[in-house]
Amino acid sequence: MSRFRELPAFLDFDNTQQGDYRNLRDAGYAEGELCGLTGSHVPFAETEAERLSNGDPRPSLEARYGDHQGYVDAVQAAVDKLVAERFLLPSDAVRYMQWAERSSVLQ
Repeated sequence: MSRFRELPAFLDFDNTQQGDYRNLRDAGYAEGELCGLTGSHVPFAETEAERLSNGDPRPSLEARYGDHQGYVDAVQAAVDKLVAERFLLPSDAVRYMQWAERSSVLQ
């Protein structure tokens, strides 16, 4: 489960989300039909040690951001870009940054 659900998916930096196109039903159970259409949510490992023990090929939060401030800086860069491109209102950017600063990511 993500530690930071307030962010919209395009600003959620602590997990992988994808449509679950592979989730097809077996023979006899509405085969060929998609199940649920809800996709997947796979949190990143917090540390490199956790990542290695899980066999996860994706970089950990620790490798991506270093520490909590690195995470906050990454969210800030994304928010600034979205505001500049007029995809995000400045008032919403302030809220997202408050959430990022209060998050438990790498705390």
